[in-house]
Amino acid sequence: MFEFTGASAMLFLPRELAERILIFCHPRDVSNFAQTCRGAHDLVYKSKDQYLWRELFLELPFDDLRKAVLPFGAKKVDFDWKMELQRRIEAEKVAQSAIEGPDFTRALQTFMSVIETALPATATPGTDSTNLLWLDGVLQKCAFHYFLVPSSERQLHGRLRAYLALWHENGDTDESRRRLNVLRRTSRCYVYDLRKYEEETLWGPYVVGEKGIKVNWEHMEHIVTVVAMKLRELPLLALQIYGYPVPGLGGLRAYSAPHSFSRKAHDWAGVSGVWRRFVCFMDYRDLFAFNFSSSRNGARDPSFFGENYQEAIRPVELHLEVVDPEDGADAETITDYPPLFFKGFSRGSHSGEAAVEGSVRFLSDGCIRWFFVTKYDGLTQWSAEGVQLGNVCSMAGVAGIWTGAFHEEADPAGPFWMWKAHSALPFYHN
Repeated sequence: MFEFTGASAMLFLPRELAERILIFCHPRDVSNFAQTCRGAHDLVYKSKDQYLWRELFLELPFDDLRKAVLPFGAKKVDFDWKMELQRRIEAEKVAQSAIEGPDFTRALQTFMSVIETALPATATPGTDSTNLLWLDGVLQKCAFHYFLVPSSERQLHGRLRAYLALWHENGDTDESRRRLNVLRRTSRCYVYDLRKYEEETLWGPYVVGEKGIKVNWEHMEHIVTVVAMKLRELPLLALQIYGYPVPGLGGLRAYSAPHSFSRKAHDWAGVSGVWRRFVCFMDYRDLFAFNFSSSRNGARDPSFFGENYQEAIRPVELHLEVVDPEDGADAETITDYPPLFFKGFSRGSHSGEAAVEGSVRFLSDGCIRWFFVTKYDGLTQWSAEGVQLGNVCSMAGVAGIWTGAFHEEADPAGPFWMWKAHSALPFYHN
């Protein structure tokens, strides 16, 4: 009577049963098993279907790729479950080992894919994204997102940091506070540098790519940092009143914003409703001095922003309503995501009511661009260019840059961040 041990015993089982057994193992153990002999290798890597790798992927667990919201312009594809799983395991290893170079770039790309394919929020609360829980755990165990990166990787790195919004940096140690001070000074120097705003990039956080305008994620990182640091100075009660989004990666999920499941059928961006907007700005004399100083240190000197420097921040409430297609929306193309147009009004704590008009559309890189102008007494005064953080209808909202509407020389500019609210505030809170 023959006795089989180890891998050889598995090879005499029906393939379906052997695969079911392997599904209970970690992918690294499955890989080790495949190296024991040729038969084991063929069982793992030469199957005619992707059942084994799909089940390993889902059991780790990760969100089901088939349920992800497809990016703008993407077509449904047959997912390579083995490749996706291997990418994620390798990215985790890179993050923990502080490996740089091409491996670092691939890890960043993988983390972006993990965010983009996260399970959308549902109408029933309490369903978390296992993708984002995994990524949050990976990033908390390393200083991966604080690496000094070469220029070729700053866009990917900046996007990840913009999405994190300082979530893993709470200033609870001297070293953390030092890092935050450096980050804040660097971001202020970038955001309040008026040379960053020009017609070629629509006076917003964009760059010109081969296929047109796309998001400058390095710029977006600095925008989010400036506003997030200022919000941390507000009383906790004020943030609760204004409905500050729950921090963390969960706010990046598609349809995680309030009222996402009661929006109009054509309002794919979740425009209609109440929004909270926080606008940061420097005193104009300070802004002018920083950009055009003739002092010994010259213009745009980082030391201008000492630890005690304070720019202003103002809360604004927006009431927006998407324009129905039959009322004149310009359908440039027949797609699932045609350009949306909206109108409404805003009111702030230090200003009267103003009219708001704008649009939402996709950029060449698949990111969502928000543009709107603010009018007082019928006169256009301010314009804003913003980018959706995360996926469509995300709770994380929109961050960007406000400027003078006519972009005249030496017009001021500053960052803003806004998010969808559950309801309007009583007037006295404004």
